[in-house]
Amino acid sequence: MEAYSFRSLSIKRFPKVQRTENSEEKHWARYQFPLTCKEHSVITAINFSPTEPHDYAVTSGSRVNIYSCSTNLVKRSVTRFHGSAYSAQFRRDGQLLVAGEEQGTIKVFNIGSRDILRQCVEHKKAVHHTCFSLDGLKLMSCSDDTTVRCWDLATATSVVTMRGHTDYVRSGGISQSDGSLWFTGSYDHLVKLWDIRTGQCMQSMSHGAPLECLLVHPAGGICFSAGNNVVKVWDILAGGRLLASFSNHQKTITSLCFDGMHRRLLSAGLDRQVAILLIAVQFACTCRQVKVYAIEDYHVKCSISYPAAILAMGISPTDSHLVIGMTNKLLSIKCMKKKADESDGELGTPEIKRARVGSYKYFMRGMHYKPTEGHPRVENRRQKNLKPYEEYLKKFRYHDALNSVIQSSVRNRGVLVYSLLQELSRRGGLRTAVSGRTEQQLLPLLQYLCKFILNPKYSTFLCDVALMLLDIYGHAVQKGSASEAIFRTLKVKVELELRLQRKALELLGAIDMLLAASTINVG
Repeated sequence: MEAYSFRSLSIKRFPKVQRTENSEEKHWARYQFPLTCKEHSVITAINFSPTEPHDYAVTSGSRVNIYSCSTNLVKRSVTRFHGSAYSAQFRRDGQLLVAGEEQGTIKVFNIGSRDILRQCVEHKKAVHHTCFSLDGLKLMSCSDDTTVRCWDLATATSVVTMRGHTDYVRSGGISQSDGSLWFTGSYDHLVKLWDIRTGQCMQSMSHGAPLECLLVHPAGGICFSAGNNVVKVWDILAGGRLLASFSNHQKTITSLCFDGMHRRLLSAGLDRQVAILLIAVQFACTCRQVKVYAIEDYHVKCSISYPAAILAMGISPTDSHLVIGMTNKLLSIKCMKKKADESDGELGTPEIKRARVGSYKYFMRGMHYKPTEGHPRVENRRQKNLKPYEEYLKKFRYHDALNSVIQSSVRNRGVLVYSLLQELSRRGGLRTAVSGRTEQQLLPLLQYLCKFILNPKYSTFLCDVALMLLDIYGHAVQKGSASEAIFRTLKVKVELELRLQRKALELLGAIDMLLAASTINVG
């Protein structure tokens, strides 16, 4: 007679909640596990070069580090600052870099030589935002002295000074469709649109909170402002009309940016989240933790969490890099996974390259060969290594099998003990396994019941086990013992759960009555 092999214990598997993954989640899941670099101070700004290879400038403390986009290593460092540097930005040709300084100075550097080409010194307080104009011949600066200035790059002199804000001006932007229209955001809660040809304010919109960042869509029709934990969308062509306002961060939003195709708006904040908003712009009459929003309702579609509060964020023009700067001085760099290149060879059977004798490929040849139907098969039966509790089950030592599992410290101990108890019940050995125990042997089993009896996955069966233990040990439990205390705790837990179930059923009955009454009234 053929001997049957012992069948291993089948671990109970419960159905998992199906989680549908939308296209945005799949897109952002393509980014690899982040690289982290430690900077000398907190990171306040990140900016990518518009020209290839799209290196990025990271402003941290009194230096600006320029990272290579191919190696993600520092290739240059600009340290010629007397205090903290702010808002380092590339020019469109990628040859020049401008940054503000804590003392109010604006410095323009040559990327190749790191020489200071120009210094603008008319601001009286720190300059937190700087950028080049569209033609690259002017500079924009926003300062804590409440002024916004337009500088001539050739002479390093201020040609237009715009006054109108009453508090720190910390953010700004330039319309890509008309370079003479500049936007600024201030701690006085106002977003202002300036015409640098006249130096006058054309529009003023109230955000309702101090503005931390401002972003203008390249099409020029809409502007995004972030203050506190709220992002607002403004229709500039309609005179500054508020299009939408949404809040999906728990704390202050510190950074906004677009992806490479300008179809997504990314927002990052002190709540350690990055949010992404899908946007679409139409130009008939109007315009329209990382999180992803849908344009219909601006709800989050996807979020990316980070270990610390976020102060700066940038994404490359090709979406190949997502770079985050945090308050713990860490720079997080996520790179997009590259797809396998498709072969461009001619149609037909490719030439097979023979492996060199003695090489690794030579010894591994034939490993992936698939046998046909007529080939003989040699079966290799390996003896299974049984776990300790399976060894006890094989020898019908149910008491020891339960002890080995209940005292183990494996990660899935809860479902493992539950599966073993069900197997013992199926074999008719559950009562044998739980009886004849001392108080020290009984305590781990009672603690397990006390922990998992209210879990809906286990409660039906574990209630039967608890009743069996009461039947066996109820008369032998000594007053004041540890087992008696656990039995009382178990009783209190079950009574509380029953009380909650009754209240839930009462509430369900009341809801059914209201629904029935509303149906009758409608009829």
